[in-house]
Amino acid sequence: MKIIENQLKKIIGEQHNSVGLLYSGGLDSSIIAKIMTTLIRPSSIIAVSVGLQDSYDLNSAAFGARELGISLNTCILTMELVLEAIEILKQMNIIYHPVALTIAIPIFLGMQTLAKNLNVKIVFLGQGADELFGGYQRYVHLYKNEGFETLRKVMTSDLHTLQEDQIIREHKMAQYLGLDLIYPFLDPRIIKRANFYPITTHIIYTSQGEIIRKALLRELAKKLGLSESIADRPKKAIQYGSGTIRLLKRIAKFNNYRSISDWFQACFQLDDISVNRIEKI
Repeated sequence: MKIIENQLKKIIGEQHNSVGLLYSGGLDSSIIAKIMTTLIRPSSIIAVSVGLQDSYDLNSAAFGARELGISLNTCILTMELVLEAIEILKQMNIIYHPVALTIAIPIFLGMQTLAKNLNVKIVFLGQGADELFGGYQRYVHLYKNEGFETLRKVMTSDLHTLQEDQIIREHKMAQYLGLDLIYPFLDPRIIKRANFYPITTHIIYTSQGEIIRKALLRELAKKLGLSESIADRPKKAIQYGSGTIRLLKRIAKFNNYRSISDWFQACFQLDDISVNRIEKI
C-alpha cells in the first residue's frame, strides 16, 4: 500500500499549476483530492461536481470538499443543459449505446465547466480504480462463486474495455474542449502495483462476515487522514449518483418513449442491433 501511495503522490505531484478535478465526493476522487492538497496549493485545486440539485454526488462532494478544505464548483443538471450536451456529443459521433451516453453527459458537462467557466487546462479523474481494486458489486458474485482466477480475468477485461472505450471517448471530449486529462489510477505504475496484490487484498471478508470491496484503497484513504464517512462510502455509479439517469428518463417520457433505450435509438438513429444488445434503461 505504501508503494501505491508514493506512486500516486509522484504522479499527482508532477503537476504544479492550477488544475481541475472532477469530484464526486466518493472514495477514488477523494484520495486524489487528498493527495493533491499535500502537493499543490489548495487555492490551485479547482474541483467541480455535477448533478441534479440535492443529488447524491453533489451532497457527497460538498461534504468531502469541506473536509478537504477545498472550494467546490457545481454544475447543476437541467433538462436544457443536458439536451445541449447531447447535441454536442451527437456531433462528435462518439456515442454508440445509451449506457455510454448516461456516463458521458456528466463527465462532459464537468469538463465543460472547468474549461469554459473556470479556465482550467489540466483535469484529474478517478477512472480505473474500480477495475483495478475490485469496486464493482458483480465482482463479489465472481469472488464467491467463480474463484479468484476468473475474477482476475474479468477485472483485466473490464480495465481493457475501459481504456479502449470510455477513456478514448473522454479524450475526444477533452480535445474538443482544449483540455489535458490525467488519470492517476490508470498510470502504468499503479496498474502494475494493483495487479501485484492478490484479489484477497482488494475484496475481503470482515470478522462479521461482511464483504468489503476496494479494501486496499479504503485502508489507504484512512491512512491519508480521510474520515470513515468518505473512506467507507458505498460506490454509486456516476449516472446514478449525479441523477443523469433520472433526467434522461424524464426526457424520454416527455418525448413519448417508454425507456431511455427507445428514445436513444430514435435520437441517435441507430439500427436495432446496436441498441437491443443493451438492457432497457
